[in-house]
Amino acid sequence: MSRLADYFVIVGYDNDKEKTAGNVSGQPICGKIVQRFPEKDWPDTPFIEGIEWFCQPLGWNLSYEKQEPKFFISVLTDIDANKHYCACLSFHETLAITQTRSVDDEDETIGNSSRGPLAPAAVEPITHHSIMYAPKCLVLISRLDCADTFKNCLGTIYTVYIENLPYAMENLIGNILGCIQVPPAGGPQVRFSIGAGDKQSLQPPQSSSLPITGSGVNFLFKQLGIKNVLILLCAVMTENKILFHSKCYWHLTDSCRALVALMYPFRYTHVYIPILPAPLTEVLSTPTPFIMGIHSSLQTEITDLLDVIVVDLDGGLVTIPDALTPPVPIFPSPLWEQTQELLSMILFPNLAQADYAFPNHERPSSTLAKTETQIDKELRAIFMRLFAQLLQGYRSCLTIIRIHPKTVITFHKAGFLGARDLIESEFLFRVLDSMFFTTFVNERGPPWRASDAWDELYSSMNELLKSEAQNKNLILTHIQELGRTLYENEASNAHVTYAQKVLRPPEGAFQRIHQPSFPRISTDKVELIIQDGIRKNGLSQRFHVTRNQHRIIPMGPRLPEPLDVRPTTVHNSARRLEVLRTCVSYIFENRIADARKLLPAVMRTLKHRDARLILCRELFGYVHGNKAVLDHQQFDLVVRFMNKALQNSSGVDEYTVAAALLPMSTIFCRKLSMGVVQFAYTEIQDHAIWKNLQFWESTFFQDVQAQIKALYLLQRRQNEHNKEANCVLDEVPLEEPTALEITAEQLRKSPTIEEEKKAELAKSEESTLYSQAIHFANRMVSLLIPLDVNVDAASKPKLAFRLEENQSVSNSIMGSHSLSEHSDEGFEENDALEIGVTVGKTISRFIDCVCTEGGVTSEHIRNLHDMVPGVVHMHIESLEPVYQEAKRHPHVQKPKIQTPCLLPGEELATEHLRCFLMPDGREDDTQCLIPAEGALFLTNYRVVFKGSPCDPLFCEQTIVRAFPIASMLKEKKISMLYLAHLDQTLPEGLQLRSSCFQLLKIAFDTEVTLEQIEAFRKTLSKARHPFDEFEYFAFQSYGTMLQGVVPLKTKEKYSTLKGFAKKTLLRTAKKAGFKQKAQTKRKLMPEYELGGGGGSADALETHSIDDELEDGDEFEIQQNEALPRLLTSKDIERMRERSYVRDWKRLGFDADGQRGFRISNANANYVTCRTYPAIIVAPVQCSDAAMAHLGRYFKGQRIPLPTWRHANGALLIRGAQPNSKSVIGMIKNTTGANTISHHDVTHYPEQDKYFMALINTMPKLTPLDQYTGMNLSMSSLLGHGTVGDDHQSLTPELMRKQRTNLNVPEGSKPGGAGNKGGTMKGNATNTSVHAFRKMRLYALGEKSQAKSNLNGDFCADFIPVDYPDIRQSRSAFKKLMRACMPSHNANDADGQSFAKMVEQSDWLQQISTLLQLSGAVVDLIDLQESSVMLSLEDGSDVTAQLSAIAQLCLDPYYRTLDGFRVLIEKEWLAFGHRFAHRSNLKPSHASTNIAFAPTFLQFLDVVYQLQRQFPMAFEFNDFYLRFLAYHVVSCRFRTFLFDCELERYDSGIASMEDKRGSLSTKHLFGGGGVANGSDDECNVYPLDIRSPRTPTQMNRIGHSIFDYIERQHNKSPIFYNFLYSSDKDVVLRPQNSVAALDLWTFYTNEELAQGPPYDLEVTNVDDEIDLSEIKGKRMVISAGYDNIEKCNPNAYVCLLSEVKQAETERGHLPQKWQQVWNNLVVPPVEPMSRKTSLNSMLVQTQQLKRSTLEIIIKGRLAGYQDKFFHPHRFEKHPYTTPTNCNHCTKLLWGPVGYRCMDCGNSYHEKCTELSMKNCTKYKAIDGAVGPPNVNMSQGDTASIASSAATTARTSSHHFYNQFSSNVAENRTHEGHLYKRGALLKGWKQRWFVLDSIKHQLRYYDTADDTAPKGIIELAEVQSVTAAQPAQIGTKGVDEKGFFDLKTSKRTYNFYAMNANLAQEWTEKLQACLQ
Repeated sequence: MSRLADYFVIVGYDNDKEKTAGNVSGQPICGKIVQRFPEKDWPDTPFIEGIEWFCQPLGWNLSYEKQEPKFFISVLTDIDANKHYCACLSFHETLAITQTRSVDDEDETIGNSSRGPLAPAAVEPITHHSIMYAPKCLVLISRLDCADTFKNCLGTIYTVYIENLPYAMENLIGNILGCIQVPPAGGPQVRFSIGAGDKQSLQPPQSSSLPITGSGVNFLFKQLGIKNVLILLCAVMTENKILFHSKCYWHLTDSCRALVALMYPFRYTHVYIPILPAPLTEVLSTPTPFIMGIHSSLQTEITDLLDVIVVDLDGGLVTIPDALTPPVPIFPSPLWEQTQELLSMILFPNLAQADYAFPNHERPSSTLAKTETQIDKELRAIFMRLFAQLLQGYRSCLTIIRIHPKTVITFHKAGFLGARDLIESEFLFRVLDSMFFTTFVNERGPPWRASDAWDELYSSMNELLKSEAQNKNLILTHIQELGRTLYENEASNAHVTYAQKVLRPPEGAFQRIHQPSFPRISTDKVELIIQDGIRKNGLSQRFHVTRNQHRIIPMGPRLPEPLDVRPTTVHNSARRLEVLRTCVSYIFENRIADARKLLPAVMRTLKHRDARLILCRELFGYVHGNKAVLDHQQFDLVVRFMNKALQNSSGVDEYTVAAALLPMSTIFCRKLSMGVVQFAYTEIQDHAIWKNLQFWESTFFQDVQAQIKALYLLQRRQNEHNKEANCVLDEVPLEEPTALEITAEQLRKSPTIEEEKKAELAKSEESTLYSQAIHFANRMVSLLIPLDVNVDAASKPKLAFRLEENQSVSNSIMGSHSLSEHSDEGFEENDALEIGVTVGKTISRFIDCVCTEGGVTSEHIRNLHDMVPGVVHMHIESLEPVYQEAKRHPHVQKPKIQTPCLLPGEELATEHLRCFLMPDGREDDTQCLIPAEGALFLTNYRVVFKGSPCDPLFCEQTIVRAFPIASMLKEKKISMLYLAHLDQTLPEGLQLRSSCFQLLKIAFDTEVTLEQIEAFRKTLSKARHPFDEFEYFAFQSYGTMLQGVVPLKTKEKYSTLKGFAKKTLLRTAKKAGFKQKAQTKRKLMPEYELGGGGGSADALETHSIDDELEDGDEFEIQQNEALPRLLTSKDIERMRERSYVRDWKRLGFDADGQRGFRISNANANYVTCRTYPAIIVAPVQCSDAAMAHLGRYFKGQRIPLPTWRHANGALLIRGAQPNSKSVIGMIKNTTGANTISHHDVTHYPEQDKYFMALINTMPKLTPLDQYTGMNLSMSSLLGHGTVGDDHQSLTPELMRKQRTNLNVPEGSKPGGAGNKGGTMKGNATNTSVHAFRKMRLYALGEKSQAKSNLNGDFCADFIPVDYPDIRQSRSAFKKLMRACMPSHNANDADGQSFAKMVEQSDWLQQISTLLQLSGAVVDLIDLQESSVMLSLEDGSDVTAQLSAIAQLCLDPYYRTLDGFRVLIEKEWLAFGHRFAHRSNLKPSHASTNIAFAPTFLQFLDVVYQLQRQFPMAFEFNDFYLRFLAYHVVSCRFRTFLFDCELERYDSGIASMEDKRGSLSTKHLFGGGGVANGSDDECNVYPLDIRSPRTPTQMNRIGHSIFDYIERQHNKSPIFYNFLYSSDKDVVLRPQNSVAALDLWTFYTNEELAQGPPYDLEVTNVDDEIDLSEIKGKRMVISAGYDNIEKCNPNAYVCLLSEVKQAETERGHLPQKWQQVWNNLVVPPVEPMSRKTSLNSMLVQTQQLKRSTLEIIIKGRLAGYQDKFFHPHRFEKHPYTTPTNCNHCTKLLWGPVGYRCMDCGNSYHEKCTELSMKNCTKYKAIDGAVGPPNVNMSQGDTASIASSAATTARTSSHHFYNQFSSNVAENRTHEGHLYKRGALLKGWKQRWFVLDSIKHQLRYYDTADDTAPKGIIELAEVQSVTAAQPAQIGTKGVDEKGFFDLKTSKRTYNFYAMNANLAQEWTEKLQACLQ
């Protein structure tokens, strides 16, 4: 029995308090408690302070009129979380205001108090009133939620007061507080009267746990809707903050109660305030969850709440803030949809039939009669079913940790989520972590208690769902039945009618004028009545309450035990699970080989959760006893499985697997040595689950439950054995009972058990907890302390000098050899101690948590804390021998190390390092063979990996990857490399990248220490950059010893600070334009004159300081020329026998001929030019002295020298670019002489004479050929030669394929109309200074040298060209390396596919450019009969490329093996290409960051492209080129190790080669005999006569790569091209478009079987082929693994082998293959003759000569680019018909192109940046500078329009268009503007003209001027913006008239006369910019 109400309170308005205005939130609190009954607090229910705030939630506001009485209920919560219901009845009574303050103060008070909604809004200003109405409240405070009864009681009291009825107020209040007793839940109906003639009844609910809602839930759904209420419920369940607001207090209370009721069976335990007073709104900022309600008028004060969900009850709106983190989760997917559907069935019963044509009106009639209360209960029934389904099986996861003296239950969350497969459910995960669920477990966990409706529903839910699945109509029936149960709980006696009588005041009673104040009530009388009522209730108990009887709570649906790993019969026929079981059985049967075959499949299987659990069961099935000793391989596989299972587990699912593996980690072990055993826990420590305290707690409680269950089962068996009558309940099955059933039995018997017995049981349970805590403390120590705890400090890499100082390791300071006071030797113990302390603290926290919750005694807890440090220390000591032994013993039986094959002289430099070859990003067929396990070897020549694949299907094969040390580009240290097949992460690795396109990505085995890795890296770095050149492998491996001295060391650039400062100052002064003072240059005077003529002193000048200031790569200036080189006539004679000199003689450069050239000794001592050959070709007219003088005018003293001569007399000249004001000043001048002043160029007589001498030797111009009407130069370029000409032109196969698709435009035919760009017809009225005519010499140079055409005075023309310089080639090479050898897999979705990366590298574009430029050289020399001079950069890089390629195309001799050697020795070696510098082989480069430059590699790539297009033109094959490309950087041969011939001479190599050449008769010219000798056969190696010092060492001279190739060529045809056809005088004209090029296989192909095939002794490629092995066998050849040339030889090799085999069988001496090949008779071929028409000849040669014309025209127009510039205006344009790009000539089709809006040119998107920047539509005419019209000269008067249009259809189309446009000047907008000058200049007024056609903004001094003062190109404008005002020197400045024009160079400041003009100018400019 309990009181109906605890307190009755009268709260009124407080005038005195109003005067002091005490406030909260700025509002005065003017309420006070007038009277309260009883005055003393109840012992069990203290009075709650602050009730006056909740009586008037909006504040105590006075009113001008009386208000209607209002009733509402506020809910307060005390400190014990008990709810107190405050029923308030508020009314107004008259308040007289006396004149105690001024009228103004009263008005202010009244105005402030009228802000509440209870006061009417006053439109007019408030006047003074003498009578106001103050609120007063009657409050009942109760612990019972009886809203209707409270309303009736307070209404009766108010009626007695307002009607002045004859009832004593004291009796009414006393009866309420003391006389009316309410029975508990389940009690009978109470009928009572409070003493005012009323009759009332009160029905308590049947169950105390079921909430009472009335119709509140139905109201909430009506107001908010289904989805909003569901989201709101999810938010409450996940502990979010909810705030309701409404204008009705009753709605707030009802909605809050309804929302909390929907949570049932959960109970809301957070802050719950349905009506929050206005002064307390700051409570909304609390960090804890809450449910609150406020009046809607306070909504403006809550706008800053970022984490509160706001619910507008009146508007039906739920607002979830965007910043809410984490967001509100919803129910799991099936339940969410099902709940919405069921709610719709209840709320909208006709919705299902709404669309029916003939709805059934009778069927839903029963639902229409439902009351709102009944609908409310059915809605609640849906949510009860929802939570019953959501928590299905929760009782199976309840963990019992204590039964006596008090039941303690926890919940195994991980097991529940895992068994229900709801791991990914965010909603359920957060609910299980909430305070609601903890309360739920505490209240509903005990198995012996009173049950309610939800327990019954939970136990029968499975059966209900099964029946509903068969009959959907039962769903609604079951919901209605459950709703009826809830309805009866609130109105169980509704059928018993009782007429209640409640007093009510008449309508309008509150508005009476004369109304007395509420009377003061006698406290004594009320207290007397209360005490009397209590005494009567205590004497006789009127009600007999039937309490709910305790019983065993049904288990409901059972879940499988999450940690039950006992062997059980799992019927699963899935193949993967069978494989798993089979593999585990193989392991324990010691069938390791069979188990390893299944290993990959098992690893994939363990990704599934069921497989991981079955693995745990299978492993547990092989456990017998406390220890299972395995051998090493078994142990390794078991540990791998355990690690894989833990790694694949995620989230809470990992709890289950880890808990199952935990006991096995201390069972499985292996014996390492005598007395040393390693357990499995040392190998599975790396997982984060072991550091999760929540996991340890849940696992501990599970084990405790098992132990307690075993404890009580043992007692039960003993009792049964003793036949005691203490049986199990009926509910307990005959089988082994569960822990909950045992607990229920103990709780049932608890009242009958003696206290001693209870104490004994409690002690046993406590001892069980204590022992398990000790056990788990040891487990935690095992898994938290790492195996290498004692060596963490020692494993850190130390400095090298420290290791050398102190090789011993001592733990004592006295035993340390360190020189420092602070020794590092003691860190080892400190680290172990620190780890031990950390682990100890973690275990102590665990002990405190579980023991406190389990009720372990404080003494035992203290013992546990004292035990932990000792256990930790002992475990750390025991791990040290385990670690040492485990490190010695390999984890797995590792494969045997395979030693690589070595070259003669190659030796291992370091010990091998066991490692794994990791896969990189290459997309080839060899990736299945990688990763491979083996070792990394470092020799004095190569870095080699050799091993076998890790894949067991390929493990018998051998993998070799290697590259020369000298080719290494980058060495990068990498870490954390994951091996999938081992499921292991290796910490250390290296990534080595080579310039011969090889990548080694290495992961070192764990047995390799950091010291070994660092030693390997140091040795590798030292071998990559040796002390000098003679430490390279070429000079250390083999060859004859050369007696000599160490070459003088190269002085490193900027080796001193003084040198750096000097060079910096000189460079800066040179750029600033200061002239250098005349310096006395050091001169070298030889002791005799050379034979070429008398040389003056000036002829021997060395290079000036300008050479040190060259741009680009740093050319190292050596001081070798300081030593005099004494040469004898014998030396000169030997020099003249060199291969390039013999080649010049072959070409007719000898002095005996009449061609004007001689072979000169001017550079015999390398003084004229240190980088040129000793013997050079010079004109007969120039003496050697004059040649020596010329060097100062060219960069690096590299004079332009002839290197090749055509049969028609045209020369190919190569040299460096001239220094400033040198030969270019003689040849060129500026074009626009009429407008631009001509700069003075100093002319040197030596230059004039030299170039005149060169030009005089060239063929003279011929007047006209047979094609009259065409200029000779154009016709020759178009291929109009004589039909019977001896010189044939060979075109590639690709050209023949494309001829059928050529579209010849109309304008390309002779006499045809020109294209829309106009023609190039001459204008008779406007003659040009320079005519378009044929030149005798074309000089190809850089654009930076000249911006105009050449003068024709010397019949020479300067053509600036675009070419890939060294920086561009380096960048392209780096990108190509990344494309061909990516270090990781690229994602095609990101646009990083292989083809895309190759395209972005621009490598093929550069190859195309080289082909185009060399093709132009070929055309000019062969067709035009003009000489070409190449003067690009310093003449050693691009010049060598173009010169060599051009000669290769022009001269068939160079396409032979001997000729190609001569070509390389002449153009690359003799003329000083810096091989060592470009390949980064200089010893001085070790400390610099000079990148590898692929200059020679690009040349070989071009030769490869020529081979592809002309497969019959070359004697050598592709392998020959790849062999050269590999060994250019390998340093195996001496050929490419030096920068110039001088260095080879100084090292003694050149002298040795000269002597060999003079003694040998086998030279390459004239088809001499075959060379059979080698370097070793020649014993004449002179001493170095340069130095007077004594020889200090003997150096090996090494091999020449060409001698090696020659010997190999004699033995086998490995370098020979069997398709070679030796046709003479055939000129190659290759295709240069990128589409015609292929990516060289050298970049992508590899052979993993034996490594790179270019070291023939290693790969055995030169072995003889055994035909018997090839015939009759099917061979499997893998691309990328096998050597295709060896495994699958071509037919020629097979036939030659058959011939050799046949000769051997017949007893003949086998002939060499060359002899057999040369003896073959070539069948005669009849040539096919065909007459060629002019038109067909034009079409055939059109494509080939277009590029040459484009280069010439671009060069000629280069001078006009600055004067004639108009940028393109591109727009996207869809091409519906095929169109060619105007830049790259490729096809444009689809929405991928851009078109210029002015000229109409079409481009690809990528070509827009590369195209010409000037648009050809517009040009200036009147008064502007324009390009000269092209006229014919030397008698040519005909138009060349047709030929030009024919040749320039695509690429050069826009060049010709420039000559036709004649558009007048356009003035889009003009006017005066003030412009601020640059720097400190002031403002000036100018006349500005905006020209949208020319895209310019010009300004003049006046409007009448024609010559502009300046031009602003709009293409450079970035923005036009308004500017801040400034002082411009005039009056009346408009501040808005300023604006700025920002360009890429500067910002222009303008001022218009007013703001309108400024706005107009701004708009006009912006329009032009668009």
